[in-house]
Amino acid sequence: MSDDKLSSLTQEQIKILEKNGCRSSSWDNVRVSSGFDPSQVSNTVFEGEVLIGSMKGNVILPDGIECRSEIRNACLYNVTVGDNCRISQVNGRLMNLKIDDNVLIENVGTITCTGSSTFGNGHEICPLNEGGGRELKMTEKTSAQVAYLTIMYRQEKEFIKNLNKIAENFAGTMLHSKAHIGKNACITNCQTVENVYIGPYSVIDGAVSLKNGTIVSSEEAPTIVGKGVVAESFIFQKGSSVKDGAMVSESLIGEGTAVGKQFSSENSLFFANSECFHSEVCSVFAGPYSVTHHRSTLLIAGYFSFYNAGSGTNQSNHMYKLGPIHQGIMERGCKTGSFSYLLWPSRVGAFTPVLGKHYSNFDTSEFPFSYIDEDNGKSTLIPGMNFFTVGTMRDGEKWPSRDRRKNSDKLDLIIFNVLSPYIGQKMIRGQQVLAELYEKAMKEMYQKSEAKPEYVTYKGIHIKRLLLKTCGRYYKLILSKYFGDILLKRVRKMSPKRIRSILQPDSKGTDGTAEWVDLCGLLCDRARVERLIQDVDSQEFDTFDKLQSALLDIYNAYEVDEWNWFLAQYKILNGCNLASEEDEKLKKFLEEWKIASLKLVNMVLNDAEKEFDETARAGFGIDGASDADFTAVRGTYEGNSFVNKLKQQIKEIENKYEEVMELI
Repeated sequence: MSDDKLSSLTQEQIKILEKNGCRSSSWDNVRVSSGFDPSQVSNTVFEGEVLIGSMKGNVILPDGIECRSEIRNACLYNVTVGDNCRISQVNGRLMNLKIDDNVLIENVGTITCTGSSTFGNGHEICPLNEGGGRELKMTEKTSAQVAYLTIMYRQEKEFIKNLNKIAENFAGTMLHSKAHIGKNACITNCQTVENVYIGPYSVIDGAVSLKNGTIVSSEEAPTIVGKGVVAESFIFQKGSSVKDGAMVSESLIGEGTAVGKQFSSENSLFFANSECFHSEVCSVFAGPYSVTHHRSTLLIAGYFSFYNAGSGTNQSNHMYKLGPIHQGIMERGCKTGSFSYLLWPSRVGAFTPVLGKHYSNFDTSEFPFSYIDEDNGKSTLIPGMNFFTVGTMRDGEKWPSRDRRKNSDKLDLIIFNVLSPYIGQKMIRGQQVLAELYEKAMKEMYQKSEAKPEYVTYKGIHIKRLLLKTCGRYYKLILSKYFGDILLKRVRKMSPKRIRSILQPDSKGTDGTAEWVDLCGLLCDRARVERLIQDVDSQEFDTFDKLQSALLDIYNAYEVDEWNWFLAQYKILNGCNLASEEDEKLKKFLEEWKIASLKLVNMVLNDAEKEFDETARAGFGIDGASDADFTAVRGTYEGNSFVNKLKQQIKEIENKYEEVMELI
């Protein structure tokens, strides 16, 4: 509303209003700006204190159409109306609202605020564990990282207490007796909106019932709530879209997340760029880029990120003993095949597809890039194989390119890298475990003079004995590529004189000896997390803004911490510092990087070629000419853009190798 001083209605204005079918029990409680035009108000009831701004301009709708500013066929009770708003066809009433400028409200039932409300901020939900114990006080400022720390670090009692205090304090700032409707919001064809904060530029069209929630929105990232939506105790963050009969209860929908097609969510979190259609979820903690598209899918009591659920995916968290107290972890990049089933508690290592039904509990967190399948009722694991598929490489490229967040102040901090210290440490450990399992299997076989066992078991999973050495070599190959990538990124374009100095640890980073963790998309050195916990415990970070700033510092430190971690691992694995190595050993290291990188790219190319072989053509050419039909639809292997990008990588590997070798 403009800064014009509001004044009481004149007798002439009252006369015009009454002639237009308006009424009030006390016209003294109605005050208006100098730009108020009573001729543009009709069939409206005014009760309580009503303040109305200028009506000289037009309302600009999201599609660019302009409509005349007016108020007609409405009931306003304790409402502030900003400049140039259009309010019409209110079948119930607007009560206890602060409406900003240029807002459209048309063909709605009731939009009210009853009592004082925090609009869903501070509301406690139970994600991950349906039985409780991991409660989160969600707010519009809750990021994937804040949620992760609150839910996963329950052993840090003082830390959790202080995080909850930050959430409670923020919720306190949102406590109001009037609901706010931000400027340029568009609310049409809705039935009931009660105790909902509606951010600027929001578009709400056809919602059935919205209660106790916040819709965060902005001009650069408008939030959309569509037809048939029923939501209660919710947070919709910037740029999200909730449409098509979605039912959302006690849940947070993150920035850029799309929800619809009768999706049902209860006590769950879905962070940046997730996609949720048809399915049902309960007590789910879904990090960035979690996708569930199928009507037959149920996700329950699990943690996911960069995840894709196949149709019919299901889990069990209830043993019918002490209640639904079990939970499962699927680390970043996992997938589940059609009608896969998992029995919680279980933990699946990063970038692992799960096929089949699994009725036993297992932990494969030390084996990233694996396949989990079933064989005659046994849960089986093939470690390391999934790195060589075209799907994994394509995932790594598509996630950053599919970031739908348009707002500059993004909440979720995401490191997209497929290879990272977090994954590297697991591959190092996976190598060791596979070697130990092989040695143990051989020892037992010779001591007991028994037949060679087909499988060995580890933490509830079965691994074929014949794969132990082979899969260990896979991890070694991937590590050679990754370590070389880190080195080349550091030393390229440096002069020969600076090579030795650049191979030293970075003073801005950690010492590289700590374990790495994945804070729901933010990969970081645990030492930095422990420092953050101490700062929160000392109440140095006592607001969301300060906490977000500290997390952003961790995010920005990724590369220097990765470098120092690499140097620490190099020393452990090779017995000396990289900077002290002789030139010949550095050259050998780079030679191993080149061989590993070329081999890995060629393995992915071989996998991609299968998408063009005879088997792939089986569904084409129903009336003959299958090759021509296939080529018309799918193109050729040689012309595929992804394939050509891989072939270009082969040239780049050779060029990088020659470039760095010249520096040594």
